[in-house]
Amino acid sequence: MASLDSGTSLEEYKLELLKQFKGKPISELPTPSFIVDMETVRANCKRMLDRVEALDLNLRFRPHIKTHKTIEITQLELGNGEKHKSVVASTIREIRGVFPLVVSGMVDNVLYGVPPAKSKIPTLAEISSSMAAHGAKLLLMIDSLDQLHVLEEYRSKNPDIPVWSIFLKVDIGDHRAGQEVTASSFETLIEEAVSDQKGYVSLFGLYVHRGASYDSSGAYDARAHLQLEVQGVKTAAMIAQKYTSSRFVLSMGATPTAQIVDKEVEDWMKDLQSYGDVEIHAGNYAMLDIQQVATGLVTVSDVAGKVVAEVLSYYKDRDEYLVDAGVLALAREPGRIPGIALIDGQPLSGKRWVLTRVSQEHGIISRREDAVNVAESTGSATESWGIGEKVLLLPQHACITSSMYQWYFAIENGVVSDVLIPWRGW
Repeated sequence: MASLDSGTSLEEYKLELLKQFKGKPISELPTPSFIVDMETVRANCKRMLDRVEALDLNLRFRPHIKTHKTIEITQLELGNGEKHKSVVASTIREIRGVFPLVVSGMVDNVLYGVPPAKSKIPTLAEISSSMAAHGAKLLLMIDSLDQLHVLEEYRSKNPDIPVWSIFLKVDIGDHRAGQEVTASSFETLIEEAVSDQKGYVSLFGLYVHRGASYDSSGAYDARAHLQLEVQGVKTAAMIAQKYTSSRFVLSMGATPTAQIVDKEVEDWMKDLQSYGDVEIHAGNYAMLDIQQVATGLVTVSDVAGKVVAEVLSYYKDRDEYLVDAGVLALAREPGRIPGIALIDGQPLSGKRWVLTRVSQEHGIISRREDAVNVAESTGSATESWGIGEKVLLLPQHACITSSMYQWYFAIENGVVSDVLIPWRGW
């Protein structure tokens, strides 16, 4: 096995991994490993782009790259940049990682999707200048007057950097970040953002995200969450119209709400277009996971990222298996479908094997028998494994599980086709 040390670059390490594993089946991979079925990723990305294009409304699309953190999947999400050239990132490392696509012209704006720490402003200014040199914009997410004033103060002292382009984050009930449109401070924030006479900041758009949509149980629920997104961003746009006639990007979405952008909501989108340029954003849709399966909007066959683990022991008296994938290989996320992870090929409910408990470096596979309100709930667990056999685990939350790994094995037709190196760190 290759070793990653201070004298080996990631590209050299990738080549070494490919030399060892390209063309090898999943059963020959080291464990635990994170694998990505590229055929499934391509299908998921195409389905989302087709959905956005099907409305024939010239909607914008902005994928969130935090789940996979890779150049290769970003390119698929953008359809190679033929029409959509916007992304949203959660970390500065992700912004730096996607920079080659800025240089190539495939990406022309990157949203740093969390309100920036004051200590990061000099770094973001440097990145903004580098992007501007290639005709691209760095966008910042702002949700308070204090943040706005920090940006204005920094540019007043550094007039050579580009004007700060900002999204305002609107809270529509999740209370994760942003301000509610009913808050008096929100209207003050909009007023100051659009009336900046010194050219320190420029309002690019308004942004809503319905995280609670992960609790959807089918299209009806997801559509209700989408309606909240539409109403929230529309109300914010109407407030902005009090102070300017300019049009802004109205960005909304989450993987569940983006999954049901279809002809039934076309009138909502048309109405929004009278207030600004409508944009859909989503992140987890390319990889997917069991939390998304629980919404009833996707199926297990759509899940692209899986963990390969090896059976270490069988405890006959309690009918359980020990595998070499624990918290540091899977995380410890709960979900509406019980289990830290599911076993690929097992039913979602009824009698089945499930990874039920984890310690730091290993986990326990036990039998469960219960009902889960999802469509794929037939069959029963009959498999048994010998020591040394491999099992495929479906994670609850792909964004967190994938972040545990320094590399992913890309799988096509059941064998390794490539090694993807994600952008790790902050």
